[in-house]
Amino acid sequence: MKHLKFLPVTLSLLFAIAVVCFSLLHAEEGMWPIDHLSKELIREMQAKGLSLSDEELYTTDGKGVINAVVDLGGGTGSFVSPEGLIITNHHVAFGAIQQMSTAENNYIEKGFLAKTREDEPQALGFNAYVLLSSKDVTEEVLSYVNDSMSPLERFNAVEQAQKEIVKEAEEGRDVFCEVAAMYGGLSYTLYTYLKIKDLRVVYVPPASIGNYGGDIDNWMWPRHTGDFSFLRAYVAPNGKTAEYSEENVPYRPKSYLKIASEPTREGDFALVAGYPGHTYRHVTSYTIENDINFYYPTKIDIFNEWTNIIADHAARDPEAGVKMAGLKEGLENSKKNAHGMLEGFQRYRLLDRKLHLEEEFKAFLAGDAQMEKEYGHILPEIKSQYDHVKSYQLQRMLFSYIKLRGLFQAAYTIYKWNVEQEKTDLERDPDYMERELPDIRRKLQNLDRKYHPAVDRDMLVMFLRRMAALPAGRRIQAVDEILAGVPEDERDVAINEFVDALYSGTRLTDVEARLAMLDSGTKHLVEEGDPFILFAAQLYPEVEELQERRDAFDGALSVLRPQWVKALMEWQKQALYPDANNTLRINYGVVRGYAPRDAVSYESFTTLDGVLEKYRGEDPFDLPPQIFELVEKQDFGPYRDPVLNDVPVDFLTTNDSTGGNSGSPLLNHKGELIGLLFDGNYESISADFMFIEEMTRTINVDIRYVLFIADKLNNARNVLQEMGVLE
Repeated sequence: MKHLKFLPVTLSLLFAIAVVCFSLLHAEEGMWPIDHLSKELIREMQAKGLSLSDEELYTTDGKGVINAVVDLGGGTGSFVSPEGLIITNHHVAFGAIQQMSTAENNYIEKGFLAKTREDEPQALGFNAYVLLSSKDVTEEVLSYVNDSMSPLERFNAVEQAQKEIVKEAEEGRDVFCEVAAMYGGLSYTLYTYLKIKDLRVVYVPPASIGNYGGDIDNWMWPRHTGDFSFLRAYVAPNGKTAEYSEENVPYRPKSYLKIASEPTREGDFALVAGYPGHTYRHVTSYTIENDINFYYPTKIDIFNEWTNIIADHAARDPEAGVKMAGLKEGLENSKKNAHGMLEGFQRYRLLDRKLHLEEEFKAFLAGDAQMEKEYGHILPEIKSQYDHVKSYQLQRMLFSYIKLRGLFQAAYTIYKWNVEQEKTDLERDPDYMERELPDIRRKLQNLDRKYHPAVDRDMLVMFLRRMAALPAGRRIQAVDEILAGVPEDERDVAINEFVDALYSGTRLTDVEARLAMLDSGTKHLVEEGDPFILFAAQLYPEVEELQERRDAFDGALSVLRPQWVKALMEWQKQALYPDANNTLRINYGVVRGYAPRDAVSYESFTTLDGVLEKYRGEDPFDLPPQIFELVEKQDFGPYRDPVLNDVPVDFLTTNDSTGGNSGSPLLNHKGELIGLLFDGNYESISADFMFIEEMTRTINVDIRYVLFIADKLNNARNVLQEMGVLE
């Protein structure tokens, strides 16, 4: 791997990249880091309709409009009152309402409203991250690496640099820090957050509103979903962050959003701010080929079986349906996303486009000896990395999914925590450093609320069967040892007997036992002989070895991908925006429909009339009876749109977004809240890889529908008053 060298990066180069990319690219495409807003971008937004100055938009002292936006860990929210009230999506807050529910008292179905602060229950497992500052730390990170390092050594060196920078930045402060890689490792930024650990549920509409249409309508337009919920952030009386306590008080943000004072119209300016997860706009054909032939088809296959297991148990046991509701919704969403990705790849011939681009690049290099010398190695070495990944990616995928939920997740977390405790804090896996312990404890403490023994057992059987069926050369030793000497036609029986022994002999079903095991020490933990812990210990070396191989892959790509981006910029004479990476971004567009196929055209708004048209009287197209009464009386209050002559429900914009943007506020030209982003259209799911201007749309719930449901259906007038909507 002699060509694996790091790129020298200067702050002036990075600034030039930011300026050029803002001035050369279509604004609808790309999610721009909030801490690198150029004057050119601000002027362009103002020319398109933005009425705010850059100081009104975002400030380092926390008083700009965008400063009201928070990361909810996989989704986005925003403050909408001076008392820490947060608005987000129903599906983002779903885990909190699910953990409050039982078969006898199902808040998922009926919704929840706290009329007073004392009635607001804990949103279990939720944190809110308020961005305080950012700082370029590229030179610090890259000072830890050199040309002589192997890919794994480089990965470990960069990780070590990130841990040390974070630890120093957090020392003695009530903050949470992360170092994010931009352009795959061309630059690095330190982000500092206030991590609010006490969130509570304020108001969630019933599922017949918040998840209207269910998986059938998921990713589809026209859409009629009231995908919204309200949480509240709490801190200690002295203003410091604190775990849940009755003594805590509402957090007072420096900035919060105002509700739009004017109706939203076709063609209006729309600004999105949020924490998009990951896009892959600058990857090579080797990534696309692997996704088409392995990643998405395999995910669909596994998730199909997984969701069938949940559905079978839920049909027999309502408690299984409640306990597994969040997991099932997530799996179904991922499945549909995967199908959409594959269809998008085919529809837009993405692999062919990438291959054509790479052939043109190679032809260009052939005519430029200096460029060939500097960049000719990139594509062959990326290919070599992906060829190697194929030898272990299935095993690694099975391990990653088996650790997602249930008793095995608890066992593996406990065992690894004890192993990592034997190291100094800076030597540990970043997910097992001391600062992560409160979150680890909370997950173990709350496990029972998302655990159903029969479902958990059958899911584990499914994964062990798949592991037992791996081809030669890709076997998992720990599973082979379980089945040693067992004839092939008796493997299912042996796996079931093994799993039954795990569940009958474990103490992990007891919350106090789980928490006590965190402090056992590895030697004592193993000596105690809990079968689940012993199984986790048996698998541990192979899981870690596969992770090390993946780390080496990531280490190699952390050099090659930035080189590829730099090569493209030099060749095309155009800078590229950084892919999304869970950091605060903005994007602007307009309210606009689209034409998905020949002779089909979609308008930009749906209305309450369309909600009733879809009604079937059963899930997922059921409705509260009061909705029909309101429509019959035409009791729409101030929420009727005079042009539509109806209550607007959802609307489309041309904004660029991806997973993690769920719950992002849609703002008008004055920075006022006009809606919440909650989805993308099916035709543009593959926009994570390629933005298609005429097809890429976001789907947003109109703030007027939020207010209508809160006011007229659920009588959440206390929430509306707090937002300044009602006197």
